[in-house]
Amino acid sequence: MPIYHGNKVLAALFMAGFMVYGGGLYCFVLLVPPLTAEFHWSRAATSGLVTAFWLSAPLILFGGSAIKRFGATRLLIFGILLETVCVTLLSTVSTFGEMYLLRAGMGVGKVMFAVTLPYAVSRWFSRHYSLGLGLVWAGWHVGGMVLAPLVGEIIVHYGWRAACLAIAAGLLTIGLVPVLATKGPRSPHEFGLGLDGDPLGQAGVSALAPVNSGVAAGVSDSTAAHPAGRLRDLLGSATFWMVALTTLFFYAAYGGLLTHEASVVEGAGFSPSMSSWVLGSTAGFAALGGVLSGWLLDRFSVRAVGIAMHLLLLAGALSLLMVARAHSAAALVGYAACFGVTIGGGDLYFVALLRRRFPTVSVAYSYSAWYFCEILTLLLAGPAAGRIFDLTGNYDTTLALLAGSAVLAGILSWFILRGPALRGMRANPRNPVHPAAAD
Repeated sequence: MPIYHGNKVLAALFMAGFMVYGGGLYCFVLLVPPLTAEFHWSRAATSGLVTAFWLSAPLILFGGSAIKRFGATRLLIFGILLETVCVTLLSTVSTFGEMYLLRAGMGVGKVMFAVTLPYAVSRWFSRHYSLGLGLVWAGWHVGGMVLAPLVGEIIVHYGWRAACLAIAAGLLTIGLVPVLATKGPRSPHEFGLGLDGDPLGQAGVSALAPVNSGVAAGVSDSTAAHPAGRLRDLLGSATFWMVALTTLFFYAAYGGLLTHEASVVEGAGFSPSMSSWVLGSTAGFAALGGVLSGWLLDRFSVRAVGIAMHLLLLAGALSLLMVARAHSAAALVGYAACFGVTIGGGDLYFVALLRRRFPTVSVAYSYSAWYFCEILTLLLAGPAAGRIFDLTGNYDTTLALLAGSAVLAGILSWFILRGPALRGMRANPRNPVHPAAAD
């Protein structure tokens, strides 16, 4: 029996994310200590290089329109190529301004790649949408788990410039080639199948497809290529802005922890090698968290998964605070596990929340609008945390504030989750609930 092409697409997107996110973000965190030592920049400046990756946040608002105009695959390929060019040039420069501009360029490439993923998965999956998206995003974190120790060794033995060239080579080979190999078919209809590889006309597929993806079994390719809904349907909703505020506090804690993880670990007395292994372990737990969260969201309530994500984020912040204060190896393990699962499952939770709150708006639009809020927060969170460190001279106050931000996110999310649209909602794979019925 031939392999469903949608599964091939998932595998290709997994490998692309392995390099785009694993190499472009996780591994770049490891450059903060050597850049600080070589150029004597402040922590706020070097952490700003990490978060400049997200300077392209305003472009995300046009993600749905760009997919409609150019196609998801073209955006995805160009995004990978742009990040490859920028990380290659990064190895040749030495001034802060040049590095900042190139990191911003890498961010544009990453956004062009990332904004297509929920829509690309929705063209092939409905009943297993959350699991499919979780598997794709798991590639980002498996990339961090595998690449962080390798890039850490390259930095130690050959320097950070060689590490940049190694990441660029991986982007072209491991990242781009699988995407090109699966390029072509745009929907299961071209194979005579419905979403999830089901026979055309299956009840569960036809009920969910128009809402989840704008692609129903049996529709024309031109219809499948154009996402439905309008951005203003989101921006005019008080519920969306409540979700946006929750996103602000949630990802302020998330971004501050991720950006300063290596500096906190090394500042507590652990070696740079141990720091890279902690980062890799965090990524490993993130991959596990993405797959597990996707599986849970396809079967259980959004409320249960959301509460778990907020509690794990708080536990991660408190664990890293314990590392900074007590040089605790046990706290390092707790941090990697709790924060790692949060990294893997956090985005999935918010996407599931949006799909249920706004069932008539294509995920291409809802994800673009929400992702703008996330990336803008991540852009500011790292430098803000770095500035607090520069003012206080230690990470105790910084990490305590990040933990407080996690608490505020949990409180706001509780009010959203207790609404009737989400109470008791469960997705039965044999009898799927039409998302529109939830409201």
